[in-house]
Amino acid sequence: MATELIYLEDFGVVECTGNIIGTAVTEDGRVDITLDKTCFYPRGGGQDWDMGAIDGEHAAFRVEEVRLDEYGVVHHIGQYVSGIFDPGAKVSCVVDNERRSINTRLHSAGHVVDLAVDRLGLGWKPVRGAHYPHMSFVEYEGEATPEQCETIRQEVQAIVDEVVMDTRENQIRFMPVHEMHTICRHVPDNIPANKPARVVIYNNNYGIPCGGTHVKRLNEIGRIIVTKVKYKKGITKVSYSVEGIS
Repeated sequence: MATELIYLEDFGVVECTGNIIGTAVTEDGRVDITLDKTCFYPRGGGQDWDMGAIDGEHAAFRVEEVRLDEYGVVHHIGQYVSGIFDPGAKVSCVVDNERRSINTRLHSAGHVVDLAVDRLGLGWKPVRGAHYPHMSFVEYEGEATPEQCETIRQEVQAIVDEVVMDTRENQIRFMPVHEMHTICRHVPDNIPANKPARVVIYNNNYGIPCGGTHVKRLNEIGRIIVTKVKYKKGITKVSYSVEGIS
């Protein structure tokens, strides 16, 4: 049975209750907990997993890693702090909010960078992104000369500075993948089929097919710094950071 992904429906959810579906031991000796529903985000789309705690009446568990399998089941991997969960036990889930906030702001910043690139009308196709404190970038199929790279960086920075001041609430819509082109400028060919198909709308009109966590309002990201634009072998990489995150 696929896990209900509560975080897809609520921008800020970091707590929920659920029931234990099963437990197993991983190859490295840790414990793998599955639930009927979860607020924990599993690694994916260039965004890191949540960490936190799962607590019940007779046991406490530290979540160190979260994964989503091909069947839509979320695996909460970690260690017992005390006791052991019984199948069917009711538990409380609490995400490490500081870690979630950092990951969410970095991930959302990547989409703002992409929005800026799109507005420049460069015709680049996004192919990969990473949104980690030590490494944040968006890569595109598209060319730029060394002379153009710095100009593009400055132009992206100017648009980012404007967009990140937006205080309107972002929107969430669930829809079939084949309909996403009606509100999204780019729909990847590899949208995962193991979770509900969702679009998040930034800046009132920029649709993003994405299953990650997002800020509720773009001004919650903080200042985005476009650090570098570099072209190599058909790929242009736009690197960035978020002020205060290191």
